[in-house]
Amino acid sequence: MKIKKHKDLNLFIDAIKSYERDNSELKGLTCNDSYETLAKQLIDSVRRIEYVKVIGERDISALRCNPHSDLFDPLRAAWKHKFEGNLNEACWLIFLSTHFGKHSKCGWKLCADIYGGLGTTVWTWDKITSDFDAFDKWFKGASLEMSRDRVSRKFGNHRKYESLRYDSNRPIQKVFKSYLDWVGGSNDHEVRFWEASTEKSTSNPAILFDTLYRSMKSVISFGRTAKFDYLTMLAKFDIVDIDPLTLYLTGATGPRDGVNLLFYGKKSSDDTAVMLNEKINELAEDLPISKLSSQVLEDALCNWQKSPDKYIYFGG
Repeated sequence: MKIKKHKDLNLFIDAIKSYERDNSELKGLTCNDSYETLAKQLIDSVRRIEYVKVIGERDISALRCNPHSDLFDPLRAAWKHKFEGNLNEACWLIFLSTHFGKHSKCGWKLCADIYGGLGTTVWTWDKITSDFDAFDKWFKGASLEMSRDRVSRKFGNHRKYESLRYDSNRPIQKVFKSYLDWVGGSNDHEVRFWEASTEKSTSNPAILFDTLYRSMKSVISFGRTAKFDYLTMLAKFDIVDIDPLTLYLTGATGPRDGVNLLFYGKKSSDDTAVMLNEKINELAEDLPISKLSSQVLEDALCNWQKSPDKYIYFGG
């Protein structure tokens, strides 16, 4: 994504200062530069969310869906499948994009190679759910092949501790099987989301997000960040009407450091995750963010705390 001029900079700075006037001082904002830096990170985070929408508004080549093509892009492919009525494939690709991540140098190569069966079988949702044992057998051999072929394929930054080894602690075949089990015996994502809504007898976006988030503890290797990213991506695709009410700070590092730094001027405090979430929700109400404000703040504060007084652009 190109770095654009922060045309709404003053709007965000004014909103932050309005919050301070009505509530309390944000001790991490020690100078004009820190206000400007935080505002720019917030704008960047809003743009990252809008970017997902933008790519769905453009014509998408069929090559974007082909993992054997250098043009493969799981998110663009997900949009195309969604438009064509194949919601399960769209959700599957969103899951794969979350699990593998996009590497800064290798791009989507790893995702393409696994989804595309190293140039052979494409492991579509229908294919893997109809014969998971075949995938397990294939990956056992593919894992060994990938360890020897010297092709550069890597997990994205948030997934850098995952492994391609078949016998690792969190091997891909077990991750995939746990995701299939999470979706359930219907093998239908729409049914899974409907079941979540009926579980709490509500269509409230925040409650439904929380229900799905907590249910995903059964998905191997999907910790706080992966669950948050996967579910918010479903929301960006308008696949399911969910919107997190909190940042889910329990177990978080960067975002929690950012919240503490913003409110207390240091990266730690005695506040519980619940207390910090309440503070952030109050701030969010004053900010000009229309949707997924929790993800905007989670992303922005995580980046801001790395350099609070000097703006640095972080891709994502």
